[in-house]
Amino acid sequence: MENEKKAKPANSIATVSNNAVATASVEMVQFKTFKAKIKGEVQEIILARHKYSMDCLKASQMKQLEMIDKSKMLNVIYHVSTSEIFYSAEIALFDYEGNEIPTGTPNVYIPVETADTYYRFSIDEVLKTVEVHSFADVQEFAEVTGTTNLFSRGLTSKEKMGVAALATNDEVCNAIYDLAVETNMPASTAQLYLDVQVKGVTTSMMTTGYKPKDMCTLGRSYAEAKELHQKVCLTFGVNEAKKRYTIRALNYLQKAEGYTLVQLHKALDTIPANDVERTKLMRCGEKETCIVTVLISWIKELERNRQFAPAA
Repeated sequence: MENEKKAKPANSIATVSNNAVATASVEMVQFKTFKAKIKGEVQEIILARHKYSMDCLKASQMKQLEMIDKSKMLNVIYHVSTSEIFYSAEIALFDYEGNEIPTGTPNVYIPVETADTYYRFSIDEVLKTVEVHSFADVQEFAEVTGTTNLFSRGLTSKEKMGVAALATNDEVCNAIYDLAVETNMPASTAQLYLDVQVKGVTTSMMTTGYKPKDMCTLGRSYAEAKELHQKVCLTFGVNEAKKRYTIRALNYLQKAEGYTLVQLHKALDTIPANDVERTKLMRCGEKETCIVTVLISWIKELERNRQFAPAA
């Protein structure tokens, strides 16, 4: 019958529109729920977010998740807080679809987000091990979150490259990692010495064993990259050799100006010390340009003195 009241769905509340009066129509809002195993029993709970919550995964990251074998993800412990402390602090709570959850809604818990769990609340079919905590207030909740995450971190670019090399046995990843470790330079700088570029998202996927069909190849051999690095160390110093300014300048000279590795080695071996010092004194944003200018000037001087033939 038209006048019959509809049954209220589980985990839902009645909200009244802005122009509501006692007889106004009622809109039913059903909150997103999660299956959670608490004290050995699987139950439906509402997980709440707030303005201090960690960012959710981006669409591109969600696509990455679709490509991996989730059976290779280790189990984690999910920690959640009861909701009363947030309501007492007048901090608005929302479900994972953006619906505001009013005071008094049952089965509402707030995740204690950690590096291992912040994204998995929304992708695991069942939160297998959930521990519920009753904190005194939101300050204690925050202190526990901060203390737990104090030294948490993801893999560095070098470590990530190492895992990718181990998972795929890829020649490029192995070369980048080995050079970075042997010379104690960042993986990003090692790529420049090897004249290769592996995108961060590609490296991340390769850590899962994924092998891209269009993987790039080394522009320089490992031996060539190592020899070039040694030349830069002798000329500009070990610390400067770890940075990207000099190797970017050398790559530009080889690709854009047409100089060979032999010519670059000769220039690095013979460039006057005062010219080198001049480049070191330049500000970061100008260093690369300065190195290019100084090296070109010196190479042209060598050409005039017939130390080697001009670039083709």
